[in-house]
Amino acid sequence: MIRSLLVRAFLLGTMALLLEACATVSGGSIPPSAFEFHDIVPEQGPEAGGWKVAQVNILLSRISRRRPLQAWCDVEVGVPRITGKRPISTETAQRRSAESANGAARMVLLGNETVSAMACKQFRDEMRLLLREHIGGVRVTKFMTPGLEPKSFPDD
Repeated sequence: MIRSLLVRAFLLGTMALLLEACATVSGGSIPPSAFEFHDIVPEQGPEAGGWKVAQVNILLSRISRRRPLQAWCDVEVGVPRITGKRPISTETAQRRSAESANGAARMVLLGNETVSAMACKQFRDEMRLLLREHIGGVRVTKFMTPGLEPKSFPDD
């Protein structure tokens, strides 16, 4: 009888520890449509040139007892219209931006950062690294270009 109670207590304690370890929740996926690119600098002839920009406020949110996070991050993605002899379509820029943002969000949300400003900086830095693998010359920063109306994800 006592042995049975000890085994049950041990199992309940183990389950409580596992539930605490699994109490971190995050989810969602940023769609390509969240990145609405605007031409800022037009192309000039056949050489590399032109520039387009998208601005998005992205909510990074992690539900956790030990490492909660809720941060609205302002993200500006700047992409050349043409790199070398290869044009970068808006669809490609949107798709690659979304893929990179989703990868960066996973990295940040799996980490330990709980300070909003630091989480946003890590997010932008990681997104830049991921996006540069596919589009040369890309820039990921805080909002810098005036006059654009940023989108939000998720929508307000």
